[in-house]
Amino acid sequence: MSFSLGLRGKVAETLFYSAFAILLRGFMQRIVVVSAVGTSLLRNFVASSRFRDVIEKFGMHDWDRASVDDPRNAYPDGQICKAFRDEELFEKLKLFALENPVRALAEVNGVEAVLTEFPLPRGAIDIILFTTQTCNSMLCAYIAKEVLKSMGYNTIEIVEVKALRNTDEFDKGLLELLDKVVERIESYMMRGYRVVISATPGFKAETAFLTVVAMLLGAPSIYIHESFKAPVTLPALPIKVNIENLSDVLKLFKESECVDKGVAVNALGERLEHYLFMQILKEKPGGEVCLRTWLSKLLKISQK
Repeated sequence: MSFSLGLRGKVAETLFYSAFAILLRGFMQRIVVVSAVGTSLLRNFVASSRFRDVIEKFGMHDWDRASVDDPRNAYPDGQICKAFRDEELFEKLKLFALENPVRALAEVNGVEAVLTEFPLPRGAIDIILFTTQTCNSMLCAYIAKEVLKSMGYNTIEIVEVKALRNTDEFDKGLLELLDKVVERIESYMMRGYRVVISATPGFKAETAFLTVVAMLLGAPSIYIHESFKAPVTLPALPIKVNIENLSDVLKLFKESECVDKGVAVNALGERLEHYLFMQILKEKPGGEVCLRTWLSKLLKISQK
């Protein structure tokens, strides 16, 4: 009987502390870090002299600089994609990254910089890694996820967006980036999370857009260069798009994304050249003027 009571006492004690821990986590401020993914890992790996055999075997010398149009970088069947499915390569990259994650990966450096501004346990921070659908970026994203998990970050999501190959795909890629960023940020905000943008890694256009969206949604951005001793925080400035100044554009393109240039001239007059210069509108071959698709999304974000 005494043994049974003792056991029940230990069970009750365990349940009490488990419930207390859950309650404590509920009161703890949680943060989600949104970060683009670059190719710094590949550049640093190739610069190391310890893995020459692997670098030579897979021909990795210029992987970090492979363009989106490089056939080797075409997702999902490019040469680089096939190579990173090789267990030897993946494990060597992970081993290299784990030796000094902050120096090896700009993504880790950016996330860790958040801790200097918002000192929380790593387990209280969720991470969203946005990567373009290119083999080199995807490879770095999956290594970054493994490394961040090993460091104690629990929830790490990889989100793929279109590669920005040309003007048309650039617009579509930014639109997809905005859609996916806003959807996730709003979801986290509804659950009481604070959102921070890591502006350290990734392609410049994507990072710049992430920073703009962060400001529109009231989230700060943190940037740290490899030569900096401390991160720089870009405050969440109270910016918004002046909808009234664009009312004539929104009215003209209410029903269609593109109109005949003659119609645009009649509706906008001299302001058309200003809107074209500001890249709010773009002129297509064949005499059409179109509203930038990502701008429509940006306006909706601002109105929210």
